[in-house]
Amino acid sequence: MTQTNASPRFTAREWNASGATQFYGKDRKHSYIVEVSLSENVQGDLLQQAVDKALQRLPYYGSTFVRKRGLYYYADDDLPLLVAESEAPRVIGGAITNYHMLDVTYWKNKISFAMFHGLCDGLGFNRFIEAVLYHYVCLKDGRQYSDEGIYTDRIPYDPAERADIHAERRKASVKKVKEMMGKEKRFRLPELMENKVEKMYSLPMKVKTEDFLGWCKSNGASPAAGAAAIMTQAIARENDVRDSVIMSVVPISLRKVLQVEKTFKNCYAAIFLPTAPEDARSLSTGELAAKLRSDMRAQMSGEFPKLICAGMNTLIHLGAKMPGYYLKTKVLAMSDNNPQDTFFVDYVGGLRCNDYADQITEVRYLNAPPANGASFVLMSETAGYFHINFTQTIAFDRYYLAFAAILDELGIPYEKLPYESYLNPVVELPREQR
Repeated sequence: MTQTNASPRFTAREWNASGATQFYGKDRKHSYIVEVSLSENVQGDLLQQAVDKALQRLPYYGSTFVRKRGLYYYADDDLPLLVAESEAPRVIGGAITNYHMLDVTYWKNKISFAMFHGLCDGLGFNRFIEAVLYHYVCLKDGRQYSDEGIYTDRIPYDPAERADIHAERRKASVKKVKEMMGKEKRFRLPELMENKVEKMYSLPMKVKTEDFLGWCKSNGASPAAGAAAIMTQAIARENDVRDSVIMSVVPISLRKVLQVEKTFKNCYAAIFLPTAPEDARSLSTGELAAKLRSDMRAQMSGEFPKLICAGMNTLIHLGAKMPGYYLKTKVLAMSDNNPQDTFFVDYVGGLRCNDYADQITEVRYLNAPPANGASFVLMSETAGYFHINFTQTIAFDRYYLAFAAILDELGIPYEKLPYESYLNPVVELPREQR
């Protein structure tokens, strides 16, 4: 970083190809937040020390961005990443957070981790959260807990942690990509047809891991497939779906497929699970979950993930060549150009908390408002529970209640948690640097 009398001037490093599509669009970008509630109130001084220790091993989470010729580049930000006591989330990317693209705040017993999705994806963000929580409980309790699987200084740094799956140009057949995406008419929730995104709604619940995972395994399903099946049937019960499929979109990590397991950067695609309305009504929930799991395995084990990734890569490199920021936006604003499907099931894995799991009481993922509105089922398996949060741009809870009713029928106990409305702050992105 070089300093001027006005505002900091950062030095551009590598082009952020993997996060490129997150920067562009007609609407300003909002932060993505993970709230972790603990069993006791947070000690701010220790949380600051924990963040500092985490960044010593994971310095790239302290990055900012530079925009040059309409493209965004990672840049090292040597300014301190300062924890704040704040009930409301703060704007990230600007002076208040020293231009960092993530922020850590706390209020009573809750720690809020906020980030801009262009920095990394949900699994990548989990790595930083795990490290901060680990250092915090060790400092607070004055003991060394197990750090198995957590990025501490016991795991040597590997340059592969900064790998970018889209940095190099790859060719893809647009025709093949379109064929694999399918041409089914997709059902869209009626509440979203004329929905203006003014706020988001969070409708959380939690289910014991042993109960939900046990049901999934007994039916030959996975957690994401199980949640998708329940949500599909909930939608079919609440709507007269006839001539279109109920499309569940499941984001997936490409780290294993592309052999970049260590990267913290964006590394994702999505698979599409259509269910005909007659199947949603005639199959049992367990049968539908097994079918969706089989469909997921078929897509994930074939060429589909690589092909979808190559298709996105083609788009990113085409956009990068466009002259001017406006034309880049026209190509790279994927969320604007592609309306959302019926609903999403986003299983972001779990937070490793080893032998201090009893100190974590709730995990809540709060995504940014999606373009064109959507309904998300955000899941995390942490501390012995599946923490399931319905985030949506509609004020109705009928799908949440229908989901809960199916859990009742399946004999799966759950705990409903208080509803909240929220709107994550807009991110301050850098202007063109000359």
